[in-house]
Amino acid sequence: MTLTEEGKKWLATYAGEGGCFQPEGIDYTDADGNEHTGSTGDVANALYVAHLVGKDDAVIVAGKTYEDFKEANGGNDIDLDDVDWVYKHDGFPPDEPQYCITTPTPTPTPTPTPTPTPVRTHKLTITSEPSGAMIYIDGKDTYRLTPETFDLEEGVHEIKLTKDGYADYETTVTLYADRTIHAVLTELTPTPVPPIEIEVRRGVVKGRISIGESRIPRSITVGSKVTFRIRVENPSDGVTSIYKVTLDFVGTGDVAGKSYRFASDWSEPVAPGDGISLYVDVLMPETALVDTSAVYELWLTLEGDYATVPAGV
Repeated sequence: MTLTEEGKKWLATYAGEGGCFQPEGIDYTDADGNEHTGSTGDVANALYVAHLVGKDDAVIVAGKTYEDFKEANGGNDIDLDDVDWVYKHDGFPPDEPQYCITTPTPTPTPTPTPTPTPVRTHKLTITSEPSGAMIYIDGKDTYRLTPETFDLEEGVHEIKLTKDGYADYETTVTLYADRTIHAVLTELTPTPVPPIEIEVRRGVVKGRISIGESRIPRSITVGSKVTFRIRVENPSDGVTSIYKVTLDFVGTGDVAGKSYRFASDWSEPVAPGDGISLYVDVLMPETALVDTSAVYELWLTLEGDYATVPAGV
């Protein structure tokens, strides 16, 4: 595995929330420019695919590219073991660990001999309009976003805030007591976007399973529940739909003739151009084996139906 601690911090900052990996709710773009919403693991997979197809400069998440990630990761490329590790540390299912950026434990102040003047610290609260700006203090990335409060040594500190679409904000703060600074970021003038021609027609239910963005274990143990995550995409030319996925395990070799079926619940409505992760709990019985191991083919069936949505949605 080539994912460094700085690489993990980068993913938690730009592809997570609150400095932690997330199982859903992260907006990102794949190497072909298609927009998605998914987990931190989905973003890691999109970065891996972008590098695989030679699109290291494609914007994937929060205005960042694979090149930005690789630089933070010490120049190391991400691999499939790294992607799997991120999926397994997003906090879902609930018994799964969740990676978060940890605040370093401060070094205890040694016993002074003779008693020197103690280092005084004060709280500096940094807010911005809009919020969510990256915070740099004295030239170092704090891996925190506004609003945030820091304990800093008394004295002069250089503060810098950055946010995509806005000019950088820089100021010098003299800290001799608790203090709050509020920065109003200046929005950059965006490049005019040409008008988009929209074809309006009668829609049909469409959908596809994205194997590359799904979490499908290659080895499972009988008697132990394993959660499969199947990523379903609603094409932009479809209609708002609901989906259900069925997993059929068909035996081969010594277990030919055996089959087992597991299915997800029907999903919430999915708008065209969006996607959703469906979760299927798989518990293979002892009868699935005739020896210590067996090979089953996995067949995935996707069902879709029209979703009832309010007028105008």
